[in-house]
Amino acid sequence: MKKLIKILFCFILIVSVLSSAPAYANYNAVYEKSLTDSGDNPIYAGIYLMINLDNDTVIFEKDADKQTAPASLTKIMTATVVLENCKNLDEEVEADYSTIHLLDGTGSSMVGLEPGEKMSVKNLLYCMLVRSGNDAANVLAMHIGGSMEGFVKMMNDKAAALGCKNTHFANAHGLDDPNHYTTARDLMTITRHALTLPYFSEITSTTIYKVPATNKSESRILRNTNNLMNKAYADYYSPYAVGIKTGSTDNAGRCVISKGTGNGYNYLCVVMNAPMKNIDDDEPLENCAFVDCRRMFNWVFNHIELKSIASPTQIITEVPLKLSFRTDHISLVPGEEVLALIPTVADAGSVLIEPVPETVPKSVDAPVKRGQEICEARVLYAGEEIARIKLVANEDVSRNVLLFLGAMIKKTASSTVFKIIASIAAFLIVGYIALFVIENYKRRRRRKLKLVNPGVKDNEYTDKKRKKKK
Repeated sequence: MKKLIKILFCFILIVSVLSSAPAYANYNAVYEKSLTDSGDNPIYAGIYLMINLDNDTVIFEKDADKQTAPASLTKIMTATVVLENCKNLDEEVEADYSTIHLLDGTGSSMVGLEPGEKMSVKNLLYCMLVRSGNDAANVLAMHIGGSMEGFVKMMNDKAAALGCKNTHFANAHGLDDPNHYTTARDLMTITRHALTLPYFSEITSTTIYKVPATNKSESRILRNTNNLMNKAYADYYSPYAVGIKTGSTDNAGRCVISKGTGNGYNYLCVVMNAPMKNIDDDEPLENCAFVDCRRMFNWVFNHIELKSIASPTQIITEVPLKLSFRTDHISLVPGEEVLALIPTVADAGSVLIEPVPETVPKSVDAPVKRGQEICEARVLYAGEEIARIKLVANEDVSRNVLLFLGAMIKKTASSTVFKIIASIAAFLIVGYIALFVIENYKRRRRRKLKLVNPGVKDNEYTDKKRKKKK
């Protein structure tokens, strides 16, 4: 009997354990509405993406995953492959006739390389990135890849290695091709990687560069196509802009990627599919990629800053607590201090922190440890989610043993497995009782017959009864 009780107790514990089931935040705020509400013109570009390089915060975003022609922004990947595969940037490369004349009839941007002209890899990079020379891009591609096809494969392999799933290159210069496309987000990834490579930032932030004379040409003066860095263009110039690359084709529209630096902050902005448009009623058309990028830089550097938006001392909500006599609830606080880029005019009352309903448990069982993750919360500014944080318990709460045992028994008793076993046990007990009653009835009847017919043994009585029936 004692052995049976032990087995049943172990079974209850196992069922109880099996039936019991005891998430810093992504920041992707879009301030486009705030920008347009400020009274400025809307953004002209069809595609754009701006992030803060210090904490990966998305500031502006529109169609960042839409495939589009990249124009000469392609050359960022071209430079990446060259810088990663050329051991000596001072090595001289000779431009061959066929490589240069592949561009005949395109009317595209050139630096005027001549067949047979020799130039160092580094100077070819300046020609390609500063002046956007397509001829320089072809010469570098042929030198590094052995063929145009070989180099393009290297470009696509690198894109895949960087995780760019919506990108495919068909050439090294960026002229329109049905099989040549990317996205603003993929270009952001490629550019961020390129910024880690030696010489890339140095070359792309250069406004004017003098290429020494070669065997075929006198010295060349290269002026950067990125007018965000040119003070002579008042409508475009931004004191925050540092590089990086421009581009334009019929399919791509006007494009620019630029890094913005100032006040201790760093941003990277991609603008694509922008028009050439007369926006100020004067004679020339404006390159709206420069206009948009300049305004984005001006806005972020003058209107947002990094502020604390959540503190571990701030109680956000409470959840019911079970298995404790001391308290029936537990207070939840942010797991750590949360910093986010929000408008400078915002105060603590402008930021709302609300639990994410689907992550909040109906109740929590003690014991609970201080700092134990319980659920998630959204951080909202102007109705937009700007961050997601973890909410944790703000104190230790021990478990009451009696309440725990009571809850365990109750949970066990309500489990399907327990009900099945209890039913079987009840059936066996009822069957046992029934058998006991029947057997007891027979025994009492035999005793009664003995009293009526003393001296007759059970076997004799049975035999006589059988003969009588016959």
